Amino acid sequence: MEEFREQEIDIRKYLSILYKRRWIIIAIFGIVLFVGVIRTLRAIPIYSSTARILIEIPAATPVSVDDIFSGSQNSWMNFQNYYPTQQKIISSRAVAAKVIKKLDLENSEEFSPKPKDDFISNVLRSFYGTIGTVKSWVSSILKSDDQKQYHHDSFDSMEEDQQFDVNPYLVSSFVGRIQVQQVEESRLFDVSVMARNPWMAARMTNSLVEAYIEHNLETKLQSVKDAVRWLQDRIDEERKKVESAEIKLLKYKTDQGMVTELSEDIDQVNAEKLARLEAQVVSAESQRVEAETRYQQAIALENTPDQLDSIPEVLRNEIIQQIKKMEVDLYNRMSELSKRYGKNHPKIVAIHSELEELQKRKVQEVQQVVNSLKNEYKLALAREQSLKNALEKERSKTLAMNRKAIEYSVLKRQAESSRQMYDMLIKRFKQTSLTEEMKTANVRVIDRAQPRLFPVKPNTKRNIMLAALVGLMMGVGLSFFLEYLDNTIKLPDEIDQYLNIPFLGAIPAYVSKNGNKNIDVVALNEPKSIISESLKGVRTALLFSSAEQAPTTILITSAGAKEGKTFCAANLAITMAQSGSKVVILDCDMRRPRLHRIFNAKREVGMSNFLVGTGALKDALIPTPVENLDFIPVGPIPPNPSEILGSNKMTALIEALKKKYDRIIIDSPPTSAVTDASILSSKADGVVLVIRAGDTPRNLVQTGLSRLNSVNAHILGAVLNGVKAERDGYYYYQYYYYSYYGDEEPKRRKKKHS
Repeated sequence: MEEFREQEIDIRKYLSILYKRRWIIIAIFGIVLFVGVIRTLRAIPIYSSTARILIEIPAATPVSVDDIFSGSQNSWMNFQNYYPTQQKIISSRAVAAKVIKKLDLENSEEFSPKPKDDFISNVLRSFYGTIGTVKSWVSSILKSDDQKQYHHDSFDSMEEDQQFDVNPYLVSSFVGRIQVQQVEESRLFDVSVMARNPWMAARMTNSLVEAYIEHNLETKLQSVKDAVRWLQDRIDEERKKVESAEIKLLKYKTDQGMVTELSEDIDQVNAEKLARLEAQVVSAESQRVEAETRYQQAIALENTPDQLDSIPEVLRNEIIQQIKKMEVDLYNRMSELSKRYGKNHPKIVAIHSELEELQKRKVQEVQQVVNSLKNEYKLALAREQSLKNALEKERSKTLAMNRKAIEYSVLKRQAESSRQMYDMLIKRFKQTSLTEEMKTANVRVIDRAQPRLFPVKPNTKRNIMLAALVGLMMGVGLSFFLEYLDNTIKLPDEIDQYLNIPFLGAIPAYVSKNGNKNIDVVALNEPKSIISESLKGVRTALLFSSAEQAPTTILITSAGAKEGKTFCAANLAITMAQSGSKVVILDCDMRRPRLHRIFNAKREVGMSNFLVGTGALKDALIPTPVENLDFIPVGPIPPNPSEILGSNKMTALIEALKKKYDRIIIDSPPTSAVTDASILSSKADGVVLVIRAGDTPRNLVQTGLSRLNSVNAHILGAVLNGVKAERDGYYYYQYYYYSYYGDEEPKRRKKKHS
């Protein structure tokens, strides 16, 4: 069994939301479209004029202080950043101020138009003036004295910083009209300026290009002048640094007695010496360890002459080998003579004497071998120590040389660096001095701006389409937002999603067509209506809600008031009685009883009389106009409804009614108001929860359901009451009804439309 099932997207659900909120969508769409059309039609035509210019990358000449320390001819000019920078310069405030000053735009009709004298313009002008006054008044109240002073000082400094005596707001307005766009894969740029007059647009565009070229030349020449002045100061400083660095280097060489220059070859030679000495030390140490091992082995076996033969040096000794050979010969002779003579025979005694003499000689030779090993060990040890001492001296010498070389290198680098800097400054000074006399521009005009007689703004078609699209999107968005804020139960799927209980059926909202005043018993008065068929569907769902047998005692309740639980209880009882079952309906709502009004009965004697013992059951039973349906009213309202409904008398009443009736329908108060429904749920076979569609909040229903679950009530399911097909888009109710009744309802609608 799948643990997770992806929720399918129901397009019809979204369409129903749009249909339900259609008037909101239409209203917002109409307002936005109307405002867009009015603004477009009232907008002043705007013309644009374009000039095309060519911008070359300047020659590799140091024209600014930042370029002086460049290492290569072209690194001072970054190609990727140059053209975007020029675009920003063209539309800069400095260039715009030059154009405004040159064309006297501050007094032109373009930027200071005469106000219109029509009704709409006067109204808008008055409206905007009022808003501006209120805004200034509120701003003056909210701002502190420090903020006011800061704002005043900032404005004064902004005016003082202007290169020209031009209104800063006029400059901002002019900059907003400039457009600069690079022609793709070229060095060409299209410069455009918008204006209300096409000839004025052309004049401003050409003047803007001319002002940009002048600004470019002025900036370049000013940079060169600054560079020359800066270079002169730096050259004097660097000359002093060069002299000081060279004097320090010379003094250090004199103090250290250095005749020649220290080079990298010296470090390499010293490193090679150290490497050779380290290799010799390692080799000597290995030889010493080997000699020591042989010597220690010989010392360990010195007291056991028989095992001295295991020493390699003893085995390789020729004298010892000869002695061993002579011993073997004597042992052979002694073996032969022993067969003929006794052990005390003079010949055998002589052989023993010779063997003892040979043994002494062998011991002496072995001792000489051990002494030889000892001498080799001492010699190896002395050689190792000598090499280590030499290595240590060489290391000390090398370290001293390295320290001297480091300080020497630092002083030498300082001198060389100062000299290089000085030489570079001299070279740059000569180049910059030549550039100061040159006045070359890297910008050329390809096409001058000409007046264009067709406005670029407003785009009427685009604006109207955009207003329509924005209005539609805002309306749809607001509709779905309102639907999101609506936390009521509206659809059958939400019952399973949020409540996790069965859905028994939906009852559409009903308005009587035949003028019948008592619409609470619609199942009796209009048995062929959609609502009656819906009630029959709920009845069928209730009868099949249990796998073992249909519930006998059914409690009808709701989470809150005015959800139609009494209406559902009365009409469900009528439909069950119409199906042939003998049904009794009990009015247990002892707070606000209403069933007696539906059935036009009196409630003087009823449930409360029987439960408190002041009346008999037969006196409380009232027959209704519906065959097989009886009714027990609430009776007098008791002061303690919960206690008497939870008494044993109530249990006895239900048991007695079960013997006489097939179905017992109980109408109870809402679960969220009092505990009556929770008490009665323990005495019923099942509980039906009535929910008014689009009206009852989910949290209220969940609270009521949790109270029933807390007493282990058997929840048969929920009924969605008051469904409005036109408002909520419950198309499937009508679809099912038409499928059941064939073409009857569509024919009625056709007659109405005809």
